[in-house]
Amino acid sequence: MEIDGLVVAFSIGHLEQGVTLSNAPESPTESSEQDNETGGLSSSSSGQAKNGWPATVRLLGRVGGIGWFVGTAIALGAYGGFWLDRQFETAPVLTIVGLVLGVTTAFVGMFRLLSAIRRGR
Repeated sequence: MEIDGLVVAFSIGHLEQGVTLSNAPESPTESSEQDNETGGLSSSSSGQAKNGWPATVRLLGRVGGIGWFVGTAIALGAYGGFWLDRQFETAPVLTIVGLVLGVTTAFVGMFRLLSAIRRGR
């Protein structure tokens, strides 16, 4: 909690001095003026993605999302099979089928998401 208080105090101190904490332009006309002055900004030259986040942070977010997708797909498949096993009293058969379907879904989805990241989408 002490860190949060320091960040707030640091932010308030900068705001009182008139210093902005982000590099984002304050108005849409200011951004177009900056683009005209510099000849247009590209995300590769500035090291930031289109929405202002650094490219590394965006990549880490996407990779973290893939991890959550894989874990959720496997867990839902296993739980679905377990639930069906309880309903039909088929012991481990449907749990194993659900687990295999969950793992398959996870790997196919992970492959597609990683391919999309490689293509830059």
